[in-house]
Amino acid sequence: MTAVLRLSRLYFLGKVRQQVHLATLFLGVILFMLPAYVNAFSLGVNAFEKISKDFGLTLIHYFGIGLSILLASSSIPNDIEKRSVYPILARPLNRSQYITAHYLATVAISAMSFFFLAGCLCLSMSALTKAWELNVFTVVFASFLQAAIVSAICIAFSTFAGSSLAATLGTVVFLLGSLPGALMRFFLAGKGGSNLMLIVATLLKATLPNLSIFALKEPILSGQALPSNYLGSLSAYAIGWIAFSILFATVLFNRRDL
Repeated sequence: MTAVLRLSRLYFLGKVRQQVHLATLFLGVILFMLPAYVNAFSLGVNAFEKISKDFGLTLIHYFGIGLSILLASSSIPNDIEKRSVYPILARPLNRSQYITAHYLATVAISAMSFFFLAGCLCLSMSALTKAWELNVFTVVFASFLQAAIVSAICIAFSTFAGSSLAATLGTVVFLLGSLPGALMRFFLAGKGGSNLMLIVATLLKATLPNLSIFALKEPILSGQALPSNYLGSLSAYAIGWIAFSILFATVLFNRRDL
């Protein structure tokens, strides 16, 4: 475990040197200015709060997902392309530990980005409303769990595919997983989809992670109270899918001839 943490620290520092955090800082500045900008054109404090939260949380969500897909899908292919994977695997380190180290580094960058941006939005909102908008962190935590699952799946794809294909497949999983099954079946039926398409859509929803359960923005903004164990259940669901994806990635990578 110590070797995995040391290697993940090296990969984390490598991603920092790539200056991916500059995009996070830029978006943080936008989130600082967003509530004041929206307030200037709003019709009241209530409208200002809801619009600012909605737009800000949407920005954080899609930026975090995009960043996670980009980092996770390119880590292993870049190592193989630069041939830096060979001296690492020549050490007493198995491929499972190598994959886990990459994943931990990616999740660390993702977590820093998500919660830094949540802090920026919370501070900027609180400066104008004179109240701490801590429910922002609940929504962002759920988005982070969703991004963590997508990152693990992208890493699994990247063990046998290039970075572009892995990112594309990860994006498809995110889009299909985020779409409620009932809505997908309704859309296919409304467009005259065949029974085969409906069966395929049902099978896809059954095999892919249900990412729609992590969408907490609307319930939080509308003031709905979450069950006391909901976040714990979300965390357990995310950990299960992450563990399965890392295990699947290890099986695929062990079969690859480097």
